Amino acid sequence: MNDALPKPLPALHRVAPQAFYGWFIATGLACLSSVVVGVGFYGMAVFLDALVSERGFPRAQVSLATTLYYVGTGVAGSLVGRSVDRHGVRVWIAVGTAVMALALLALGHVASAGELLPVYLLLATGFSMTGAVATNAVLTRWFVTRRARALSIAQTGVSIGGVVLVPITVAVVREQGLAAATAGLAALLVGVGWPIAAFVVRGDPAAHGLAPDGDAPSVPPAPSAFLAAQQRAWSAREALATPAFWILVGAFSAILFCQVGTAMHQLSLLRVHLDARTASLALSTTAAGSFAARLAVGSFADRVSKRRLCAVLMAVQGAALAGFAASSHALPLFAVSLVFGVTIGNVFMLQALLVGECFGMRSFGTVFGLLQLITQTASGLGPFALGLLHDALGSYSAALWPLCGVALVAAALVLRVRAPAPGS
Repeated sequence: MNDALPKPLPALHRVAPQAFYGWFIATGLACLSSVVVGVGFYGMAVFLDALVSERGFPRAQVSLATTLYYVGTGVAGSLVGRSVDRHGVRVWIAVGTAVMALALLALGHVASAGELLPVYLLLATGFSMTGAVATNAVLTRWFVTRRARALSIAQTGVSIGGVVLVPITVAVVREQGLAAATAGLAALLVGVGWPIAAFVVRGDPAAHGLAPDGDAPSVPPAPSAFLAAQQRAWSAREALATPAFWILVGAFSAILFCQVGTAMHQLSLLRVHLDARTASLALSTTAAGSFAARLAVGSFADRVSKRRLCAVLMAVQGAALAGFAASSHALPLFAVSLVFGVTIGNVFMLQALLVGECFGMRSFGTVFGLLQLITQTASGLGPFALGLLHDALGSYSAALWPLCGVALVAAALVLRVRAPAPGS
């Protein structure tokens, strides 16, 4: 039995001492994600377009570097996950934002496509320290019955980053060049990440004498068997031996191959039919759709079947890819961008929710990191594959149709996932 006194909560809690501190963490992580994912996900499409148009780098080479970036995030994320379960996330957030900032400063001065690889691998390392593995692991410990709502709040920052940072970054690149844009983003990362790591985030409610979810009388208590499963510890070998893990791998590898491949080329495919300013606004529409849909889905996802909800969203994403392939005018392209955004944020969120539902909170970082090792590799192959298809078939319209079928396969596969039986 641990007789140590509970640690005091940060001074921020004095703002609303009756509120459960987990909501402060969710809000802080929303601010963090707005810059980290705004740069490390939405920003990658802007960088790809700028490196091709401003620096004249071959599209295939930049797409390959982007692919290796996602592979790097998967490898680094699997290592971060195990440490998060043991030692918490605050140091990872502080170090990760600094590493991302250094990589961005280097990116602004690359002189050849060959220099992109080490810069992107450094950026991937920092993103993995600060991104989904760390932030989702924190919230999985602080919330159980309200986990979807907490994740939806935290991940609204992802959408805000896309809505705000994309048009600003595109404008700075256009007016002052890539180097100025990346320098500004580097300063923003450190300016937001370090205070949140120091003064907001805390790793485990038990260390502060709290239970997950706080006082939530309006939420029906979870079944005791479910709560017991949430406390189970999984080793990497045990998780790899379950069908649930590999079904999740297959479904999310397929959908993220399509999703990330399209997202990284979205600005370029929109610019086939739209001018640069209009295309950047359409890309922001994707982020706006993601923002609104996360909040909407987070309000009810704790009460419905997450695998069925995920299957619906994957199928809708397949339809959105067909819309991109078939559209050539501004209005339908804006509408399709909005629908695509509705699916983007929620697919990422449901990936974390399904891992938490199947494998619990104690080993979330380990299992989610292993999953990301594989799914991020598939994600990274998406931009490269779409770039190759574009060059081979001569247009984005022709290249996107095969991805529609892959998205529908993912939707069918995720319906088969089931939590491992007790004792398995």
